[in-house]
Amino acid sequence: MIVREPRSIFAAGHQVKLLAPGAYDTSYVAAGDSIGFAFDAQSGSHAIGTDRSAAFYRDPNTFAGVPNGCDVRSSSRSGGEYLLVSGPQIAVSAKKYRSNIRADRTRALADQLRYWVISGQMPDVLAAENTFRQISAVVAKPKRDPKAARWMTPRRFRQLTETVEAKLEGPLTVAALAEEIGVSASFLSRAFKAYCGQSPYDFILSRRLQRARQLLEATQHSIATIALASGFSSQSHMTSVMRARLGVNPTMIRRP
Repeated sequence: MIVREPRSIFAAGHQVKLLAPGAYDTSYVAAGDSIGFAFDAQSGSHAIGTDRSAAFYRDPNTFAGVPNGCDVRSSSRSGGEYLLVSGPQIAVSAKKYRSNIRADRTRALADQLRYWVISGQMPDVLAAENTFRQISAVVAKPKRDPKAARWMTPRRFRQLTETVEAKLEGPLTVAALAEEIGVSASFLSRAFKAYCGQSPYDFILSRRLQRARQLLEATQHSIATIALASGFSSQSHMTSVMRARLGVNPTMIRRP
């Protein structure tokens, strides 16, 4: 049973669900081709298209494709923010489950869908159809920078992201992260983006926004306190970033 309630919208005949971070245990048979996007790293166990369970690890900013009729069982103690898209424009190539798919513009496309869900600012039908078409295309033809991606191993990436989480509310910089592992800031930026499709700066900012959203929903701390606890320099800074990236302000996220 899923314990994290999704937000959901319908656009141009497609359903878009946004699941909040949190533990989950789910089992279902896919009623149509669907594509999922992991905003955060996720780990747990699953059995997809098979009876045999196995441990899984999903890198952040990656897609997964689930074909129609696929039997899905998955569980995680921590989960992560996840987007699920289904509809007539969504097609999974080879009709086979695939995960950790990296492709050009994956994060930008997922951010656009999340913006629609959170802000409630729906696109016109033509724009929505174009976005869904692009998502199917990038999942079908993933691309990577092999040189930079080879250097950014899963171990290095996890080390970096763990450092980001540990220092999120402090004066975190890309230069300091690079110095900590002995590379230049420019090289780190290239390798990081080649691996997960997001620059270190954007990754840090997205993690701060997610922490702020969780605190706004789960606590009654003042917005100014939450801004500082999430690593923003001020309440106004957090508000401006939230409006630009999510289409909402802090008071719209806070639950009554």
